[in-house]
Amino acid sequence: MILVLLGTFKIDFSRPIKAIEKAVLAGRVTDEIIIQAGHTNYKSDVLTIRKFIDSDELSGLYDSAEVVVTHAGVGSILKGFEKGKKIIAVPRLYKYHEHVDDHQLDILEEFTKENYLIPWNENDDFATLLTQAKSFVPAPFVSNKQNLTDFLIDYIEKLK
Repeated sequence: MILVLLGTFKIDFSRPIKAIEKAVLAGRVTDEIIIQAGHTNYKSDVLTIRKFIDSDELSGLYDSAEVVVTHAGVGSILKGFEKGKKIIAVPRLYKYHEHVDDHQLDILEEFTKENYLIPWNENDDFATLLTQAKSFVPAPFVSNKQNLTDFLIDYIEKLK
């Protein structure tokens, strides 16, 4: 099963759903897909799309997922690391009015440099990324407050 998390930001983020649905309809992706769409309104006959999923159920879905596809928000990414999941992260982009700025590109770049996840850039093919993710061996992410604090301080310093 592939778990897809679009975040809870109150702006549409249907771009990844459209790409995933296209790959499923073409027969290039046959995995079960469960999407937490948040405030994104999208209907599909081939994908399981839910607005919001409570935290206990979501935790179980993380556990069951072979791959987690998520917006490039820190919270969802760190939860995936905590659960030991292979992650494909796609940034919400300002130019498509998916967010108020492009901070998710910066977050994605930092995690990609460390080989923690697979980035989904706007011209990438979802089916190809999913195949790559299934054999991806991410660098180990040590989850403790000091490592996270150091990572975020370094990230903020680079923005200055």
